[in-house]
Amino acid sequence: MRSPLPETTMKMPLLFENTDVNATVWMAIVFVAVWLVVKGVMLLVRRLGRYRWQEWIDAGLDAVDGPLLLGLPAVAVLASVPATRFQQTAVEAIRHGTTVAVIVSLGWLTVAVTLVARRVVERRYRMEVEDNRKARAVNTKFRVLTRVLVLLVVVVTTGAVLTTFPGIRAIGAGLLASAGVAGLVIGLAARPFVETALASIQIALTAPINLDDVLIVEGEWGRVEEIRATYVVVRIWDDRRLIVPLTYFLSQPFQNWTRRTADITGVVAVTVDYRTPVDGVREALRPVIESHPKWDQRFWNVQITDADAHGMTLRVLCTAADASRAWDLRCDIREALIAWLNMNHPDCLPRVRAEFEKVDGDGSAALSG
Repeated sequence: MRSPLPETTMKMPLLFENTDVNATVWMAIVFVAVWLVVKGVMLLVRRLGRYRWQEWIDAGLDAVDGPLLLGLPAVAVLASVPATRFQQTAVEAIRHGTTVAVIVSLGWLTVAVTLVARRVVERRYRMEVEDNRKARAVNTKFRVLTRVLVLLVVVVTTGAVLTTFPGIRAIGAGLLASAGVAGLVIGLAARPFVETALASIQIALTAPINLDDVLIVEGEWGRVEEIRATYVVVRIWDDRRLIVPLTYFLSQPFQNWTRRTADITGVVAVTVDYRTPVDGVREALRPVIESHPKWDQRFWNVQITDADAHGMTLRVLCTAADASRAWDLRCDIREALIAWLNMNHPDCLPRVRAEFEKVDGDGSAALSG
């Protein structure tokens, strides 16, 4: 009788053992496999897009490339965790990590889609055209609202990620339990953020200012260069930048020269002597203004608007399509008027008159008849 065969134990391959390390390795394999599939699909779409709408497809994929490559593999890992028999500690760690990745990818995707939409609007409504009032209004609304939306998405995403940690959830529960003092403190701390967010939304909806608007702020002439979430950048005529808080435009008066239209009336005021022939000035300025390329052919005139002991004030009104053209037109008219007076009527330039009385030898002034 033959002896029984010795018992042999089948040893499980190392990679299939129920350990935390193997669980991590298998989930990493799933993540990488799905990542490669998503990347391959994107490359295929890019290749197919070379024949049509290449610019738009490339721009869209560049925006959503990151969040999709993070979110879809994380979703795949999260979906495959229940099908495994790994230890509970490994399952909880993997589930927590993938949940955080999914939350971050959703926030990232929302921001990316928002920025793509803003880019589409900016390409549709270009501000380089001559009449860009509608484009300025639309771009201002979209830029302000997208910045507010991005800020809110970042805050919500950060809060959602933090609540996945048990310790932070316990802190939140404690704060809710003592909502009296804690709510007051949090409300005071969040007041500037809330005010700025509401101001951004109000400016976007009511549009007291738009991009490229001409403003007089704090006595400075400039154009709106940027509208940020908390402040506005005004580019002054000499290329300085004036940084103004966003709430300023809702609480302080300011001048907006392009609120409805960009056309404006320029004013040139010159003080001259009483002997100045006003009709001659009108005839001299007529060819200067009517042949000037910056005049928009709407209106111009010359009037005496003031008179005092030193002379009278000639005011020249002239219209232009915008403030920049009006400035150049005013400067040219002023130069032409002064040059014409110097050449044709030098005695009509401002002068100071004085009367001298003859004084007798005893120091008393002689009275003139």
